[in-house]
Formats: sequence, C-alpha cells, structure tokens
Amino acid sequence: MKILFARHGNTFGPNDPVVWVGSGSDLPLVEKGLAQAHRAADYLAAHDLRPSAVYAAPLLRTRRFAEIVCEDLALPPPQLDARLNEIHYGPWEGASTEKIAADSVRHQALEAWQQADVWPDALGWQTTQQQVLDNLAAVLEQVRRSGGDSPLVVSSNGILRFAPRLLQAAYPGSYQLKTGALGCVDQTETGWAIRFWGE
Repeated sequence: MKILFARHGNTFGPNDPVVWVGSGSDLPLVEKGLAQAHRAADYLAAHDLRPSAVYAAPLLRTRRFAEIVCEDLALPPPQLDARLNEIHYGPWEGASTEKIAADSVRHQALEAWQQADVWPDALGWQTTQQQVLDNLAAVLEQVRRSGGDSPLVVSSNGILRFAPRLLQAAYPGSYQLKTGALGCVDQTETGWAIRFWGE
C-alpha cells in the first residue's frame, strides 16, 4: 500500500499580499492554483500513481484542488473530511510573515516552525498540536482500512507536515510541502518509507 498526499495550490495571485491562511480563511484557488491541480493529476497519471480514492478537507482551496484531480483522472468525487482542515493560526491568521517576525518572541517561534516544525506553544493558535495529530492519525487509519491500495489525501501545509512523523517514515529533508506539491509514502514490511516528498 501507498498513501499519496497533495497540498492545495496557490490562493494568492501575483499582485496579492501574501498572508497566513488557516482554517479561518476560506480562500479559493487562483488561476495558478487551478493549474497546479491539473499538473498534479498529470504527474500522478504519468507516474502510474492513480489514486484508489481521494480524501480532502472541505475548505474551498482543498476541495477544488481534489475535485480537479478527480475530474482529470475520471475518479469519483473526493470524500470531504473536516479533520483535514488547516490549522487555525489565531492572531497570525491574515498577517504577513514580516509582520509576525517583527516581534522577537514570535520571530523565534516562526523560525522554529518553518525550519523544524516546532509548534509555537502559548502564542494564540486556536488549533492545538494534539488536535492536529489526533485528527490526522484518525484519517490515516481510516484510509488505511478503506481497502484501496493508493488513497490520496489533499490538505494544507500545516497539517500534511505531520503525516510522515505519524507514519514514522524516515526522511532527511523538510516535511513542508510547497503549494501544489505531492508526496508518496510506501508501506513496507517494517513500517513506512517516503518514496518522494515535494514533487
């Protein structure tokens, strides 16, 4: 069995101010984000990675990305699961990275999050790390028991970066995914191993 992962595509156009977008901001995909969904489907088809089923967060950006993949690959519509919704970043929601980093305490927390996925405790995020881990673990257990050999999970960067850790798959690089990027984790006799992360 393998589990495929995809981060939704872009939600900001070339001239839009880029801010932190969590579950409190239900933005649609922009033109580039829609194109990224089509490219993800093309990649999966070209590498013989046709999903057996597609699961997605119900936010506009994740749902539409998953729908495009399903449409392009002639798959049934995605199964929507709110447990895959992005983190709610509390006071960071809607703020630019520069604004967040202007405060020395938040700057240190931001660097730790971006470089090593260290959860910034006590800085006001409305979602907790335990909620993310519990929800994601439950979804992964569900898709493993679904009977399909290659489910695709479509979510956001704050959520998907924890999937390799939950599956105990060793990987030397960052677990962050760029917008529109794909990952694939293979089940082995001894656990899970990343085939690729960030294609």
